Amino acid sequence: MDKIKEKILIKALDLYNEKGFNKVSIRGLSKELRISHSNLLYHFPTQEDIVLGLHEMLFEKAIKLNGQILRKPFSIEMFFESTIKGFSIVYEFRFLFVDFHSICKLFPRLKAILISVAEVRASMYFGLIDEMITRNIIREKEYENEYCNLIELIKIFSDNWVSSAMVYDDSTEEKLIRRYTILLLSFFYPYMYSDAKEKFHMLVNQ
Repeated sequence: MDKIKEKILIKALDLYNEKGFNKVSIRGLSKELRISHSNLLYHFPTQEDIVLGLHEMLFEKAIKLNGQILRKPFSIEMFFESTIKGFSIVYEFRFLFVDFHSICKLFPRLKAILISVAEVRASMYFGLIDEMITRNIIREKEYENEYCNLIELIKIFSDNWVSSAMVYDDSTEEKLIRRYTILLLSFFYPYMYSDAKEKFHMLVNQ
């Protein structure tokens, strides 16, 4: 990515996070950047192109993190640490999640990408659950689609925790991310064997 495009995306991210996506226009963004409106349009013809560019940045960071996770043996501690890092990335691009519905409604290309990413994410969680079962961290399913339902709950939580936090929680970024990481891991708690539950308690009480 060339430097001008990167500069535009970084400024757009700052403004979208600060003011909200719906309150930042292309003209307003070009004014903040001190470049002409036409120059900005040359690099990003529409606001959808800007949002797509930002989502690509988010996705690249998530893929890099996932690659780092796959190189390590699985443990509860690793799961906790990687979720902290993943939620930090989400928070960095929080406007996407705060304005999730309106952005998807406005930009069908992005909505299609998000749906495909959700499918990839679900596949990753199925792999994670299989790994946890193999390592005797969580039990086998007790009824059909039990873990499918868990993954659906995680998707809903992951897509919406930021917007909920913006309303109900005024903690620092670090405390916020830790709190919601613990909440996500708590979805797995009822499925854990006693040894894994002990490790969970140690992590959340640090």
